[in-house]
Formats: sequence, structure tokens, C-alpha cells
Amino acid sequence: MKVLLYRPLMNIAYCALILLGKTIQKIVFGELRASERQHLKDKFGNFIFYKFIFVFGVLNVQYADEVVLWWAWFTALGFLGLLSQLCKDRFVYLSFSPTTPGWSHARLLGLLTAILALSSFMLLLSTAAAFFFVSFNTYAFMAAECILLAVRTIHVMLRYGIHLYDTRSSPRSSDKRGPLAYYTELICELTVLAVDFLHHVHMLLWSNILLSMASLVICMQLRYLFHEIQRRVTKHRNYLAVLSHMEQNYPMATPDELADNFDNCAICWEKMDSARKLPCTHLFHNSCLQSWLEQDTSCPTCRLVLTMQATRRDNTTELRTESPESQISVGRNDNHFFHFDGSRYVSWLPSFSVEVTHNRLRGDILTLAHSNSQLDAMTRQNGD
Repeated sequence: MKVLLYRPLMNIAYCALILLGKTIQKIVFGELRASERQHLKDKFGNFIFYKFIFVFGVLNVQYADEVVLWWAWFTALGFLGLLSQLCKDRFVYLSFSPTTPGWSHARLLGLLTAILALSSFMLLLSTAAAFFFVSFNTYAFMAAECILLAVRTIHVMLRYGIHLYDTRSSPRSSDKRGPLAYYTELICELTVLAVDFLHHVHMLLWSNILLSMASLVICMQLRYLFHEIQRRVTKHRNYLAVLSHMEQNYPMATPDELADNFDNCAICWEKMDSARKLPCTHLFHNSCLQSWLEQDTSCPTCRLVLTMQATRRDNTTELRTESPESQISVGRNDNHFFHFDGSRYVSWLPSFSVEVTHNRLRGDILTLAHSNSQLDAMTRQNGD
């Protein structure tokens, strides 16, 4: 009976929310791009699936009043989360367009500010509810969702602010902005991953669902979050190692060398007021070269192979350059290939192949190897 009474209110609320979303789209975004629509569909589907598991698998809600309250709460969070994701995608698109009018940036930043304010209000609302209505565990669930939304929104706003400052300032301060942008992204990403990981651990332990389907979904998400944290920490270690290697082996170019070099930086195509010099005498911006070496251990111009291994002789550090043939001999792979054809036994069994690769690489610095190094490097620098 209560569900029938709530149904008209839910329909009215959905219609009002859709109308609000269409209005925001028309004012701020205009026509959505294909990638933006796809990201919204994916995020909406994942949000519905995980919140259904949370409400009926973790909380085990059984009464209509509680279902409606949680529905209203997650509807507001989901709506704000979709807007935040759309702002992130649009920022990535606008960052490649230097001729974007200022009012487009202002409207997008205004929407991000509104999302941050509403997520902060919802956090205060959940805190107030903890004193009068809900338990501490329920408050922890509600607060974690608000914190995740706020941190993701702050991350986009900080990236947006750094980008706008970068486009309106001289290239001379790019080496200072590079570490700022990197550590901003590092802190925000690790914060989101850590909060999300603890949020799922709390769900798994508090609800006592170790032998249910919901526990399987949560464990899979915990596994994904753990590997993401591990990947991000490894990437940071590689960042520090490349930075140390550059400072020890690649000196800064002298004014005379900069005067003799009339070319722009081959990575960003901007004028070089300061640069680092490789053993092949090619010059690059410090931040551009560091970003490149995190993805590829060769000169961007002449493709000279640079061995990321520092050797000390007589208290001096020198860089060893090797030919591609010698580098291949150092990083020889011992591969094992396995193939399973299930159709030989039962018609509906799948067929798959697995190749196990054992890499034995020398070096004190972690490097990331990719097949298309140039394309991968530029893609990762301009990705999420």
C-alpha cells in the first residue's frame, strides 16, 4: 500500500530531476559528445548495480519507508556524480582547445562549485542525521559516498585551475607547475582509492555477508581497488626514480647551448627558456622529458636508446647508452604458451590461450615498456 502511495511522488521527482538535468545540459554543456554519452551510460549502470547490492545485500532493507529514503539519497548522489563525470569529460575536451571562450570555462567551473557545495551539504546532513536518526555505521556509509563525490569534484576543479593558469602564463614556469599538477593528481587519486577501499571493507565486515553473492561483488571491487592503489604507488616510485636519474645524468643546458638550438621542444613544441641535454645533445623541457622517460627510454628525436641504469665510477655518475640489440639481450623473455580447446570435450566449453612471460631486466630504476611508446606517452599525459 505504501509503495502505491509513494509511486506518484517518485514519478514527479524523477520528471523534475530529468527536467533539471536537461536544463543544465543546455546551459552548460550543449550537445553532448558520443564519448560523454557513453561514459554517462556506463557510470549510471554501474551506480545502479552497486547501490542495489548495497541496499538489499549489505543493509538488507525490508521496509518501504527505508527503501524510499535510501532511493532519495542515492538519487541525489547519483545525479551529482553524473554531473561531475560529465564536467570531467568536458574539461578533458576543452583542455585541447586553446580558443575556448571564457564563458564556457566560467559555466563549467560554476557547475563544479555547485556540485561541491551540494556534496558538502549532504555530508553535513548525514552528520546531523547521525546524532538523531541513524547509527554510526549508517553514517559512515553515507559520509563515505559524500567524501568520494567531493574529492572527485575537487580533483577536477584543481586540474581545471592549473590548466587555466598554464594557458595564461609564460612557459618559463612550466617546470614548477609540472610537480604541482602531478602531486595534486597523486593525492586526489590515492585519497579516492583509499576511501573507497575502506568503504568496501566496512561493508564486507559490518554486514556479515561473507557467504552471499553480495560479498562476491564486494570482494571483486576490493581486489580492483587494491591493484589500483598498488599500480599508483608503483607509478609514483617510477616517477621519483626517473626524476633522480635525470638530475644525476642529464645536465641543464647552458645559455650558449640554448642559443645555438633554434628548435622548439620536440615533445610539447613550445619555446625552450631552460632545458635538459641528453647524451645525443638534443634538448627538451625538464617536465616534458620527465614525462617522456616515464613511458619510453629513448630520445624523442633521434630514438637513441637510453639505459635507465646509473653506474658510479670514481664517485661520478655516467649514463650508459646501448644499442637496441644489446638491450634485447639484457631483457630476454622466456615465454610459455598454453592453449585449451574446450570444444574437443563439450560443445559449450570455451577455448582460450594463455601466454606466460618471464622478464629478467637489469636496472635500479623501474621502467614502463609499451609497444607504441610515442603514442602511449602522449595519450597518458592527456588522459584522465
